[in-house]
Amino acid sequence: MTTHAPCETALAMSRAATPAGTGRPAPSVARDVVALATRAPSLHNTQPWRWRIVSDDVLELFAAHDRQLRVLDPRGRLMTLSLGAALHHAMVAARAVDRAVTVERFPVGGPPDLVARLHLGEVVHAGPAERIALSSLVARRTDRRPFSSWELPEDRLRHLGELAASYGVTTVRLDARQRVAVERLVAAAAGHHDGSPLTAGELAEWWGGDREGAGVPGALVPDRLLDPLGIGRCEGGALEVDAPDDCASQHTAVLALCHPDDSPDGWLATGEAMSAVWLEAVSEGLGMVPVSLPVEVAEVRVRLREDVLGLLAHPQLLLQVGWPHTASARLAPSPRRPLDDVIVP
Repeated sequence: MTTHAPCETALAMSRAATPAGTGRPAPSVARDVVALATRAPSLHNTQPWRWRIVSDDVLELFAAHDRQLRVLDPRGRLMTLSLGAALHHAMVAARAVDRAVTVERFPVGGPPDLVARLHLGEVVHAGPAERIALSSLVARRTDRRPFSSWELPEDRLRHLGELAASYGVTTVRLDARQRVAVERLVAAAAGHHDGSPLTAGELAEWWGGDREGAGVPGALVPDRLLDPLGIGRCEGGALEVDAPDDCASQHTAVLALCHPDDSPDGWLATGEAMSAVWLEAVSEGLGMVPVSLPVEVAEVRVRLREDVLGLLAHPQLLLQVGWPHTASARLAPSPRRPLDDVIVP
């Protein structure tokens, strides 16, 4: 099991020390929680969130609609998944710095862009599980390079599925036939994007080249494609792939995260589940990368649901899971917006 101890973790914990005898959060705790929550993954690293520190023990998470991909994600579904990941990251951070936390999701009577309100409660000292989760949060990367050919233990995949189920999310592991079908859907969705000047233009605003604060820099995009699931997202960048051409992608698992409620409630829950599964995978030494192309195009998503999965539940996102290749050097983190840009009055 991975036991990272990055300096950022120690800093957050030291700043979050509880005032002696008060049992109440220190003034810096709320800001520390937000800082760690901003590490959450988001569609094309758009970081579509804003946070408001109401008091030392109340935080509010808002959707930043000006960062929504209006062409690619007109309903805001993938934006809301990203917000769910940020919410889960905040909960992990709060518990790791010794705070109980309760959440109101889509609070009644709040403004339309208010997604969640977090209440930091009394001191509840974190145990090993909470510390490991926070270390995984800091260590997590979106690594688009090929995975290794090591076999994945079935018990670990079952555990990830059970974890997702605790958020009301059904996890379907694709078999060989389904995987081939999904590879075709990835290619179809990529072709749709390439043929749409509006979509291509929107993607260009967030993808490749030099990036500061948000988006996916070319330095984090592989220079060549070895896995059909990475079409359009894992090629053409500046990140050298130091792996053999026969790097066996078939030894990875592809998990479809599905929810019966195709509304903001279901989208948010799926985002929370994605974050929980990802951090658990990191703690076990596994790598994970989202595959969103098949759910970005409406008609392709319908084909995924009806022709490939055959489910009543709605596919929200695919996750590819595998062992990182031993030849792969550790990646730098994706760029993040300044904290003062994220926190609003």
